[in-house]
Amino acid sequence: MKEMKEKIVLFLLSFCISLGVLRAQEAEGGVAFVEGKTFAEALAMAKAEGKMLFVDCYTTWCGPCRMMTTKVFPQKLMGDYFNAKFVCLKVDMEKGEGPQLHKQWGVRAYPTFLFFDAEGKEVNRIVGGDSNAARFLEKVKRGIGSKGLAAMTARYDAGDRDTTFLTDYLDVLGSAYDAQKTEEVAGELLKGRGADMLTNARLYEVFLKHATPMTEPFRYVLSHKDEFCARYDKDQLEACLSMAWMNYTRRFIRRGADGKVTYDQAGMDAYEKEMKKWKVEDREKIVQLAAIEAAQAMGEWKEFAARCSRFIDEFGAPDFSIYSWVQAIQKNCKDDAEVKAEAAGWMKARLAALEAEKARQKPLGEGVVPAIPMIDFPAFYRATIAEFEN
Repeated sequence: MKEMKEKIVLFLLSFCISLGVLRAQEAEGGVAFVEGKTFAEALAMAKAEGKMLFVDCYTTWCGPCRMMTTKVFPQKLMGDYFNAKFVCLKVDMEKGEGPQLHKQWGVRAYPTFLFFDAEGKEVNRIVGGDSNAARFLEKVKRGIGSKGLAAMTARYDAGDRDTTFLTDYLDVLGSAYDAQKTEEVAGELLKGRGADMLTNARLYEVFLKHATPMTEPFRYVLSHKDEFCARYDKDQLEACLSMAWMNYTRRFIRRGADGKVTYDQAGMDAYEKEMKKWKVEDREKIVQLAAIEAAQAMGEWKEFAARCSRFIDEFGAPDFSIYSWVQAIQKNCKDDAEVKAEAAGWMKARLAALEAEKARQKPLGEGVVPAIPMIDFPAFYRATIAEFEN
């Protein structure tokens, strides 16, 4: 009973603090968010008042969300613009109608800011906060004008393929976190223009940002790699290609509408052949890491542990990888003694390697202070081994 009372008190305190922030924003001339309204009710208000609807999609644990609420939205310049232009609504993506709207709107990161016309059509979205209120306001103004997401998408769908327009559209899509549309538009911009990238630095920059294996522009760069390395920074291009090969595997892990995760093995096999064709040095690592990620996504923990062990045996693994893999087991596989024993084996081997490395290190010079790592991996390993073997 005491615990329940404490939870109620904490909830009421949190609610009052949030309410106080909203009231303070309105009193100080900041953005006035409507309270106690559903999305449908807020949209009806916007239509009745001849305004657009602004929705702040947030979570309670999101630091940038809190920064926007406490530092940016209370500012008068924000209130002057938003209160005249929008009905403003906050939606906690993890409570009430939030989870359903999260899925409906395809929110992928926090904070996400959505802008709707009075009919409920999404006009623009901005992903991520900005501590500079004036700069954020400029993004908002651009986003609901002729260079906003909705307006530019309409131009694109109508067939506009002007180079400058497509380049600007890619910037807008990047702000909206629309990876699928970004890849499509980048492909349209670069299609048949491989040779142009050798002389047009702006086109080449688009390639570096959106390089995608299994596409014509990507293959052109690979076929003329020496020319590109002579014209541009070789290390930058190598890093770009390596990252693109690595990241592409994620598309073979698919989550259905029912939440079920599947792995497109046939697609991965074809991709592995493509990497062999281009003699990608790390292709074996890439294939195995993809299998590890797939097993984790599907919750196949024995397969996951076996894949991790194989990777460690063949290639070794940095502490961050081992740490991440162990945490996944720690969170999702608490009752499988076999899997935990395998993970404990990785940590014991890594501890022994770290001790050997430490023994080989030469003493630091006088006055030299060793760097302090972000995570004390040995301490984590020892504590987790004890937990797994208990």
